[in-house]
Amino acid sequence: MTSKTKSLALAALIVLAVAVWMLSGLGSGPTAADSRTGVRADSRDGANPERRVRVLVRASRARTITREIVVSGRTEPNREVELRAETDGAVIAIGADRGARVTGGQGIVTLDMRDRKARLDEAEALIEQTRLQYEAANRLRGQQFISEAQIAEARARLVSAQAAKERILDDIAHTNVSAPFDGVLQDREVEIGDYVKSGDDIAHVVDTDPLIVVGEVNEREIHELGIGSVGTAKLLNGATVEGTVRYLAPVADSNTRTFRVELGVANADYTLRAGMTAELRLAADRISAHSLSPAMLALADDGTVGVKAVDSDDRVHFYPVELVGSSPEGITVSGLPEELRIISVGQGFVTEGQIVDAVADPAAVSQSDDERPY
Repeated sequence: MTSKTKSLALAALIVLAVAVWMLSGLGSGPTAADSRTGVRADSRDGANPERRVRVLVRASRARTITREIVVSGRTEPNREVELRAETDGAVIAIGADRGARVTGGQGIVTLDMRDRKARLDEAEALIEQTRLQYEAANRLRGQQFISEAQIAEARARLVSAQAAKERILDDIAHTNVSAPFDGVLQDREVEIGDYVKSGDDIAHVVDTDPLIVVGEVNEREIHELGIGSVGTAKLLNGATVEGTVRYLAPVADSNTRTFRVELGVANADYTLRAGMTAELRLAADRISAHSLSPAMLALADDGTVGVKAVDSDDRVHFYPVELVGSSPEGITVSGLPEELRIISVGQGFVTEGQIVDAVADPAAVSQSDDERPY
């Protein structure tokens, strides 16, 4: 037998052996690749000759969570005021520098008195004169030597003198420009020697305790919030602060159709600053939800997002879901039954109503039903 004949005979034997092995059923068992990709496999018990798609499923149980509304926000001062001069004069003293903490009533700028003290002395002397005249007129009334009109005139002069004194005292008080509340001196527009007139800018005072985190909530979610509900804000520097909702706008912004929300955050040490970007997370309603991997989501023919699960008969069902939260570990969805077996691998190979060969996913992890915000 030639070498060529030997080669042909050897090839024929190999083909015959492979054919016998396949016909014997030794290669019909499922492989790991079958399970991971959803290929068809024979039924495991051999009683049903129907070939089903094998899929991996994970048991999932709902847990109660507090849903969060997440919006972009910014920090703002609790209140701020621009102080202006209410009288004329030159600056003769400075009570606080920019960036300094000030208390309510603390002087920031003092103006010179000029002739105000002399005018006050004059007003007091005039009051004393008109008071004596009014008292004398009252004594003459009993003797009928003076008319009621003259008595009224004397009283009017006394009241006018007293009013003049009050105006001078008010003008003197305005020479001391003070902080209206506890806060921080954001800016000061004048220095010693500057001459200011009534209405000129003097200083800008801000109150950042509490600090306010402001966001805009859409009209679908505003009804889920309430005054006093808790929330957190993550600042751009990575810090996370907690506070309570102190204000919900009763009217939507006419341009954006959103509602202003204010979260008050304690800031006694003034370390948090206004004007920073923040991510605002507000506690809303409590719902029943499932946590799962985004890879377990599926699309219906109409584009609806949901998951595919199997019932006790291993029949496939499609359930629409609503995304209510996310994290690095996965997503949280609502709209599902309390307990179900979700197809984790192979959902793209099956359709609703189809009976499958459902196998527990070995990579599944246990879930906790502890109640906690997501």
